[in-house]
Amino acid sequence: MSKTVYFPSYTKVSETPVTIFEKLHPEVFDPPFFNDAVSMFRAKDSLRKELDLTAETISQNRGLLPLKGFVFHTSHCGSTLLANMFRAAKKTRVVSETEAINGLLLSAVFYNLEEKILLKSLKTIVESYLQPLGEAEQVVFKLTSWNVFFIELFQKAYPEVPWIFIDRKTEEVVASLLKSGRGFVEWFFHPTNLLQNYCLGEEKQFELLENYLFAMVEAHKNTAKKFRLGNNLFLEYPSFPNKFESEILPHFNLNYSEKELENAEEARKYDAKSIYKTPYSNLGS
Repeated sequence: MSKTVYFPSYTKVSETPVTIFEKLHPEVFDPPFFNDAVSMFRAKDSLRKELDLTAETISQNRGLLPLKGFVFHTSHCGSTLLANMFRAAKKTRVVSETEAINGLLLSAVFYNLEEKILLKSLKTIVESYLQPLGEAEQVVFKLTSWNVFFIELFQKAYPEVPWIFIDRKTEEVVASLLKSGRGFVEWFFHPTNLLQNYCLGEEKQFELLENYLFAMVEAHKNTAKKFRLGNNLFLEYPSFPNKFESEILPHFNLNYSEKELENAEEARKYDAKSIYKTPYSNLGS
């Protein structure tokens, strides 16, 4: 079996989106975030190729791993912990917040791409991550929080694939976002309001960052509820990890051994976003 495969690493934000593929090892899916891992494990002589997502391509869907589900969320709600719990079984490949999907969806916002192009491009990217490599037998996608504003697109592309939405009290999410200053927090300082307006569905001017964040987090939740179609499961932080075996695994039609369940439980003891195993008791020390 091949030791490397061309996986999408990122998509250039453009009127004609182009995705960069890099030849990568299976360990690239081990850390909490895919693109951080690409930077860590990329070889100096890493091979790359580009694919114009708007061009006609032949779908290579033979022998692909099964796509088990999508994880949507509000941000700062434990979604990375859930991804690590899935990842506790080596047979489960978790694709976490890839810039290949983010770049495509940002292109959709900035250049108003046709839905037909978006659907084909999204399926091309997603299915490129389903290529067999290493010990992986199945694939779960943990999406970037604002991807929820494209949830209808995901449902049209994969109507039979189950999905999860993780919620958390709005004030708690906002407090955490204010500390991190990352993600869609940065959109507040963008020279245009295009991203804000797309997600909020109207033109709004916020003088205070906190007010903007409250509106965005509520919009995440309302969008997920609006498109609550198909096979979905709504969960809440911090209680959802207790439902991993009883509700979450069955929802994605996943079966974990006793040892794999022990590994998933063990993942709860560490800082979910740290590349290295950092026990919560050591955080901040």
